[in-house]
Amino acid sequence: MNFRGIAVKAGVLIAALVASLTLAAPVTSAKQSKPPVFWIDLSGTAEQHPGMVIFTANAGPQVYKLKWTGWGKNKTVGHGTYRVTSPPPPDGKNPKGPAKIVAWKPVKCVPEFGNRKGKTIRVYRHAKMLRPVPEGGRKWVDISGYTGRPTCK
Repeated sequence: MNFRGIAVKAGVLIAALVASLTLAAPVTSAKQSKPPVFWIDLSGTAEQHPGMVIFTANAGPQVYKLKWTGWGKNKTVGHGTYRVTSPPPPDGKNPKGPAKIVAWKPVKCVPEFGNRKGKTIRVYRHAKMLRPVPEGGRKWVDISGYTGRPTCK
């Protein structure tokens, strides 16, 4: 083999190597560009796909045994059990039963307190919950204020 043949093969090899490195770099940086999505509870604890969401600091409404589908995507759905742990009203009972939480539109967030304080994460901007009501049946309620967004700077 002559010098010219070796030079052509080396040039092709170098060009292929440069092309593969150029294509690989954006793929890895694109995966790292979006921070993970968290749910931030009232005490500031940020958690991915939480197993429980509590709506008050003390006894009160909560959804437990939550199982999520699509967590981290533009829309996620969680199914769990709704209950109220505070005493029921006189001559009444607290509702308990299946609940569904739908959250969507992850947005950038830098929490002002809690276990992710000062770190860039994402939280869901909107959320609603289908829960049982004391009169029977179920109703949708807006729970966007409980996703953690109010803790963001």
